Amino acid sequence: MDPLLDSSDWELIRRLELSPRRRLAGQVTGEQRSPALGGGIEFADYREYVPGDDVRQVDWSVFLRFRKLLVKLCAEEKELTLMTLVDTTRSMAWGQPSKFRQAQRIAAILAGIAVTSGNRAGVLSWGDRLVETVEPVRGARSVSTLADRIGRLEATVEGRPLDCTRQFATRYARRCLAVVVSDFLHADWFATLQGLGASGGEVHVVHVMAPEELNPLHRGELTLVDLENGSEAALLVDAGLLDRYHSELQGWLGEVASVCRSRGMGYTLVASDASLPRLFLQDLVRTGLVC
Repeated sequence: MDPLLDSSDWELIRRLELSPRRRLAGQVTGEQRSPALGGGIEFADYREYVPGDDVRQVDWSVFLRFRKLLVKLCAEEKELTLMTLVDTTRSMAWGQPSKFRQAQRIAAILAGIAVTSGNRAGVLSWGDRLVETVEPVRGARSVSTLADRIGRLEATVEGRPLDCTRQFATRYARRCLAVVVSDFLHADWFATLQGLGASGGEVHVVHVMAPEELNPLHRGELTLVDLENGSEAALLVDAGLLDRYHSELQGWLGEVASVCRSRGMGYTLVASDASLPRLFLQDLVRTGLVC
């Protein structure tokens, strides 16, 4: 089996860090800022002194200047857990290179970024049910193990995205930073995105599409086969039909992006043949997932 990560992928892992919009409280002391105030060493804010406060936390330089007793609050450092949800349905296996291979690489790089910066990372298979493919692990030495486990995934199942969304919201949402990597080519895509947005956690969507889907070039008589359910459709593809396809596609992509943003989720569209350095260093930095 070909290695999932190449040298440029490892460079991204070493270079980047996660940049969550929300300060998520973890389980143990780590390197991610938490909303909990008090036990850490990094300054967060002031509040007025009240009887009973530790006088050692009073900022006396502020008192000498403004004659106000203010207590320094510090942000406790907490460990962040990243859970990447990889779509393992059959439609992801299509494209040159396949959408699924691109999704695997994205998931492995994100997991690597998380664990090398002192946090935890796990992987969930998003298919006919939600499966914890890799339970959350920590430590830079776990990157190779994570990549190996992700590389062994296969896109072979029929999707039940709404069931997966409910399972995710119940078991993980409020306790992690989540990234969903999918083509969203299923009838329930709208309800799925709404469910993810309402799950209570910070969610980023990486929308993977094949170049053949974004810009089909075939003309003439074709039989299209739905990889999810095996149904077939015979088409005569001409310039007019391609124009209509492009119009419908752009409308749908715009709607997916709009739903994500209206629900407070980050959204990034990426082709399965796209450069991952550009995706991570430009697109995902712009959406605030990494820095």
